[in-house]
Amino acid sequence: MKEELDESSLERYMSAYAMYNGEWLVWEDGGLPAALSFHLEWAPSNGKPWLGTLLVHPDFRKKGQAKEVIKTIGKRLREKGHKALFAAVPYEKDEWLNMLARSGFEQLKTEKDEKGKRYLIMVLPLPLRLQ
Repeated sequence: MKEELDESSLERYMSAYAMYNGEWLVWEDGGLPAALSFHLEWAPSNGKPWLGTLLVHPDFRKKGQAKEVIKTIGKRLREKGHKALFAAVPYEKDEWLNMLARSGFEQLKTEKDEKGKRYLIMVLPLPLRLQ
């Protein structure tokens, strides 16, 4: 998949998540759309919250936008009693892994999908008070 999405591919991308009972959120900064996220409060794989997607507009990258989005989602989940947020990242996507690590995620394990593609499973502990 391309890392940049145009309007038509974004619609197709979002519709691929339709089978999950998750939440799409648009994040603004200064009145401009800065990020788009999708998370599940309950994922079929383990019954835990998962961050499915986090797309940050190029103008807002490396400025703390992703960290703020993750922090806010984490806070909302913690208020509902959840203790962790999970994410899966293709093994070769170093930049994505680094962004999640900078946002507080820790490496948990690796898994392979049915096609043999490796993913790093990351977990973000949700303390009673998020920094």
